[in-house]
Amino acid sequence: MNGTLFQIGLAAGVLFIGMARATLADDFRKASGQHIEITSDVASETEIHQWVNSFDAAVDQWRAFWGLPEHALDSWSVKAFVMQDKTPFQRAGLIDPRVPDFEQGYALGNSLWILKQPSDYYTRHLLLHEGVHSLAFDQFAGAGPSWFMEGTAELLSTHSGSGATTQINQLPVDRESVPYWGRLKLIRQRRDEDAIPTLETVMRYPNNLNGDAERYGWCWAAAMLLSEYDEYRDVFVAAARSGRDSGSNFTRQIYQRLLPEWPALIARWRLMCHQLDYGFDWERERVELAVDDPRWDGQPISLDIAADKGWQSLGVRLPAGIRCKISAQGRCVIAKRDKDWQSEPNGVTIEYVNGRPLGQLTACLVPSRHQSQPLCEPLKTVSVNEQTELRTTTESWLVLQINDDVGQRTDNTGSYAVELSTAN
Repeated sequence: MNGTLFQIGLAAGVLFIGMARATLADDFRKASGQHIEITSDVASETEIHQWVNSFDAAVDQWRAFWGLPEHALDSWSVKAFVMQDKTPFQRAGLIDPRVPDFEQGYALGNSLWILKQPSDYYTRHLLLHEGVHSLAFDQFAGAGPSWFMEGTAELLSTHSGSGATTQINQLPVDRESVPYWGRLKLIRQRRDEDAIPTLETVMRYPNNLNGDAERYGWCWAAAMLLSEYDEYRDVFVAAARSGRDSGSNFTRQIYQRLLPEWPALIARWRLMCHQLDYGFDWERERVELAVDDPRWDGQPISLDIAADKGWQSLGVRLPAGIRCKISAQGRCVIAKRDKDWQSEPNGVTIEYVNGRPLGQLTACLVPSRHQSQPLCEPLKTVSVNEQTELRTTTESWLVLQINDDVGQRTDNTGSYAVELSTAN
């Protein structure tokens, strides 16, 4: 019944577009590509064509992400209305009466409505975001519960470039590249307040997020985490096929399939949220730890901690109630200015990052067990000098990194030689 009504509504809309073109030609402009037809009151035809090209460029990348057959989306297309002002579209009958009032964007079947935003980037982002929703309903008969629906839409609409050069699933390099998007600003604020939600909290969000940008940000973070690690990706991608289910069973199925990996998954969630900011690069920030890492037997372990990577694990779980000693030595290049800035484990006090000297070696104990609660227990990091003692209160992974801004690691070279041993 609803599908039939929707088809009739679209047919009427198409007819009315033709009438509107004759009577309100100055109000609307139209551009089409393989996968999208855009009707807009924006004056610039160039801008509208760029939106079309961006959307068309994204579609095959979406197909590849979801593992759809090569030609699965060849004939799929949407009708989009990008509006500076809703009123003329309402008068022309171009907004389906079932569409609720919205502040940014809305998708219904293969129709999208987007309010033009203060930045080109964010308008394009919303067009892609709503396009992902439409694709999910077309291919999977639904998009799952809110955390999955909005998380995947954010993941596959956060992009770089424009027009034919659009690349989706891109982490922003800086604030200027994604004006008015704002997700990372909100995440950083909650980190500063020690108010990062647990992954379980995010996965229990209600079905209607009411355009809450912060919750969209956490859904995006969850989708990133689950799609960026080999251990979770297949489960995450396969879950889309159950998109018709928007209830708790959808999430329960993912949890059950990932249950053997859950302790490491939660540890990685906490470590990611501790770092997530502009310039975050998964190639440098993936943390190699696993639930089957052996328990440390007290024998010394040596490892080089690279300056150009984030958290790095020693590959063991430290038992509860032990005292251990971390020793470090060596020198690395931590920044390039007029000449290389070299640092030893104490760091260089000429510049501070995260409240610590640039280049200082830091350590963190991440529990391998956790209790489900609304907010994450804040991670506690310690500065490692030539010799630093730690005491474990619960079984934990020990991870270390050389202190730097996540977006400034690319010019770092070298490492510190680190040894873990029992404390006397």
